[in-house]
Amino acid sequence: MVFESLILPSQAESKPVEMLIYGMLITSVSILVAQYIFPSQASLVFLFFVTLASVPTVAKIIQDEEALDEDEEKININFFKRHSRIVEIYGFLFLGILFATSFWYTVLPESVSDTLFFNQVNTIESINGAVGRATIGGGFDAIFQNNFRVAFIAFIASFFFGTGGLFILAWNASVIGVFISLVAKEFSKIHMYPLFFGHIDALMSIALHGVPEIIAYFIAAIAGGILSVGLIRGKHDMRIIKDSFLMFGICTIILIGAAAIEAYITPVL
Repeated sequence: MVFESLILPSQAESKPVEMLIYGMLITSVSILVAQYIFPSQASLVFLFFVTLASVPTVAKIIQDEEALDEDEEKININFFKRHSRIVEIYGFLFLGILFATSFWYTVLPESVSDTLFFNQVNTIESINGAVGRATIGGGFDAIFQNNFRVAFIAFIASFFFGTGGLFILAWNASVIGVFISLVAKEFSKIHMYPLFFGHIDALMSIALHGVPEIIAYFIAAIAGGILSVGLIRGKHDMRIIKDSFLMFGICTIILIGAAAIEAYITPVL
């Protein structure tokens, strides 16, 4: 596969930032191909293409992470240091998908972009009710329950399908990318400034609670993947199970903090 040869797992592990470019490239190509072959279903099909292009690299990295939990020499390394690199890799890949989605939604004619990202726009409107709002709103309980559900789905998908959580992350990246573009256009109309600054404003409006939420989703997906690979290989089961559930516990704590920020701090800024 051409995409698989563009970035090797060893490259991603040594230079995680390269996953940003990779994410933007595979998303852009996936959008164009999906729009050409499956125009009526492109909003979901392009995400399947993105996931397929990401699986070979990420699957190998997940295996390497699981191997760290088996290595007696490395097990005493700080837990966060041991798994920080894969969180970076997921993060840059996520940003690549987000930036590419936002770019194409912004530059394409509205008649094309609304069809191409139909499901993303519908999801945003069903959550927000109004495009210009920069937060989901609602109480702490509702926000936490929604975010925990996404994290749990990412965990379960990664556990049963290995890298299945990638699709959940790609979907969230695409929704946020479209949301940022929608809000950027609204901000630009209201404040009468270039669209670029509208994107900065839109990104900043959700960054305070959005960044920890996304990191939590990464951790949940990684935890499920590590647990899946570890149990299949059958080595040091308890150590791998402990690490996996510790990661999901960290994910939950982060989501509690993010929900509190979104419910009580973001609305007053």
